[in-house]
Amino acid sequence: QQRLSFFLLSPVAFPSTRGCSAMAQRWPFLVLPLLLLLLLSCAPQAAASPASMRDVDVCGADGRECEEGDGAVKLLQRRAFQVPAEASSAYECLDGPDNFANTLKVGVASEQSKYKSFDVPPMSNDNRDYSYAFENAFILLPTQCSLGLGLVPNIGDANGVIAQWMGRMEDMMAAPAWVGEDGYDEPDEVLAGCTCGWVLFLHGSGGFTYDNTRYSTMLATNGYGVLVPDSFASDRLGLRYKAPSQDLPDSLAWKNARMKTQAYWCENNVYEPDSSCPGAMVNQSASQGYPLCYDSNAGAIVSHTKAWREFYERVFRLRQLEMDYVVENLPDYIRFAPKVFLAGESEGGMAASRYFHPDLEPLLASGGRIIMQWSCEFNYFVSCPDNARIGAGKANKSTPILNMISDKDPYFAAHGSSIATSVSSAEGGYGKKKLTGNCFAQVEDQGLENAVVFDLLNTEYHGLTVNTGNFVRAALKGFVASPQRYAEQAAENFGPQGNGLCTVVRQSNSGKRFYGYCRELGNEQDVNASEVSACAYPKYKLHKQYYSYGVNEFCSRPVQFEDSDEYSEEYADEPED
Repeated sequence: QQRLSFFLLSPVAFPSTRGCSAMAQRWPFLVLPLLLLLLLSCAPQAAASPASMRDVDVCGADGRECEEGDGAVKLLQRRAFQVPAEASSAYECLDGPDNFANTLKVGVASEQSKYKSFDVPPMSNDNRDYSYAFENAFILLPTQCSLGLGLVPNIGDANGVIAQWMGRMEDMMAAPAWVGEDGYDEPDEVLAGCTCGWVLFLHGSGGFTYDNTRYSTMLATNGYGVLVPDSFASDRLGLRYKAPSQDLPDSLAWKNARMKTQAYWCENNVYEPDSSCPGAMVNQSASQGYPLCYDSNAGAIVSHTKAWREFYERVFRLRQLEMDYVVENLPDYIRFAPKVFLAGESEGGMAASRYFHPDLEPLLASGGRIIMQWSCEFNYFVSCPDNARIGAGKANKSTPILNMISDKDPYFAAHGSSIATSVSSAEGGYGKKKLTGNCFAQVEDQGLENAVVFDLLNTEYHGLTVNTGNFVRAALKGFVASPQRYAEQAAENFGPQGNGLCTVVRQSNSGKRFYGYCRELGNEQDVNASEVSACAYPKYKLHKQYYSYGVNEFCSRPVQFEDSDEYSEEYADEPED
C-alpha cells in the first residue's frame, strides 16, 4: 500500500532500487502497466514464519482423562507451527449472537495425529433447551435438612463422619417429606430453615467428579445446601454427555459403609463407571465424540487461534444458558436464603467468575463468589480481555470474592509450562504476555472492594483438595461464615499474627482486599492414593490427614441423626471386594 501511494502521488522519476520498486522506470507511460506487475510481485506470501513452542498435552480443562493424571503436564518435543493470518488480528470478543448461530469448524495442527478437526453445531439461545442441567442437578444437604426431609445421610468429609446427604434433584423430591408421609413438615418449609444458606456450584469440564464433590461436601459440612447443575445430564443437544449412576443415594451409602471405598476420595461417584465423554477432537472410533468434551492442547490452539477463541466462548455460552434457566427457576428456599453464593472450579470457576444475571447479582450481595482453579485474566480460555472480567464487568463492587488457585496450576499459572503461558508466548498466540495466575489483578482493575486471593504453594495439582485440602476447608469455612469481613479475618487468621500459613503479598489500606501465598495446614507427608481409597485416582499423592480450623457457624453445628448407624449396618454383612 505504501509503494502504491508513492507511484500515484509522485510526478517525477523513481530511482532504481533493489526489490519490487526496481521495476519502476522514468517513463510516465509505463506507470500503469508496472503498477499491475508491482502488485503481483509484491503480494504477501501465504507462508508465515513458523513459531517454535512447547506442545503441552493435557486433557480437558480439568485434565481428568489424561493418562498422566490431573496436574501432570507432558511436554512433548518442540515443534514448529505455522502461524495463521488471523492470529495477529485484534482481540475482538467472539461471543455475539452471530458467533453461535452457525456451525463452528475447529482445526488442530496438521502433525498432531492424536487429534482431528471437528465441528461444533449451532446453539439455541432459548434457555429452556438447557433445562436438563437444573432438572438433573446434584443436591448436597447438611444434616438438619436430611433429618427434616426423612433422608438418611450418605456422604461426609475426610474425617469419615457420614452426616450429610447427596443425590439428584429427583432423589430429594422422593424423600418422605416430599411424598407426603406423616410426621414431616412441608419440604419447602424444611429447606427454607435448615441451612445457613445455599451455594450454586458449577462443576469443571469433566463433570461433577474429583475435587468438585469434595468442595461441595465441605460446603455441606459447613451447613450449606449445594445445588450443582449437571452440564452432562443430556445428550439431546449432542454437545456433551455422561451416563448417570443409578440409585445414587444408595450407591454412596454402600461406598461409605466401607473404609476402602469412602466416597470423599473417589474420583467418580455420580456417573456410570464406564461412562466417559470422548471429545470430538480426539481420533477414536470406538464411540461417539462430543464437541464440548475437549483437550486443552497448546499446539492445537495456536494452530487455529480464532476458531479456538470461538470454541471456548461456546463452552461458556453453554454454561451461561444452563445457569440462566437455573436462576429464572430458583426455588424460594434458595431465592430467600440468608446467604447465596455462586461457586465453581476450573471451567466452572471461569463460568462462575464471568456469569452475570440481574436477578442473581442482588442475591450474591449476602454471600459472594467462590472462584476455584481459575485466574480471571485474558488467556486461552476466553476470546478477549473484556471476557475475563468478573460478573461480565457488571458485578456489584461490594460483593465478596474468594479465589483459590495453585501457583503451579498446569493450565492457568504464570509459569512457562502452563497452557496459558505456552499459548500467550507462542508466535501468533493470544492472551496476556505477563500473566499473574490468579484473580487479584482483575479485582483491582475492576475496583472490586471485597476480595481474598490465595495462591497455594507446594502443590503441582490443578485440583486443590489433593494435598492442600485442609487449607481449602479452613478458607471455605471462614469465607461462607463471614464473607463481608473475610479479608480482615484472613490476614488475622493466616498471616504472621495468626497461624502463619500465608505470606501477605498485598493488602489494601481498607483491609477489604487480601492477597497471600499460602501453604497447607499440617506437615505430614503425602501418601499414594491407593493407600487411602480404592476408588481414588491412583496417581495422586494425597495429604490424607484431616484438620478443621476455625469455628463452625451456629446454624451448621451437627445434629445427632439417630438412624445413621442402622443405615450403615444394612450393608455390614456384605463381603469386602
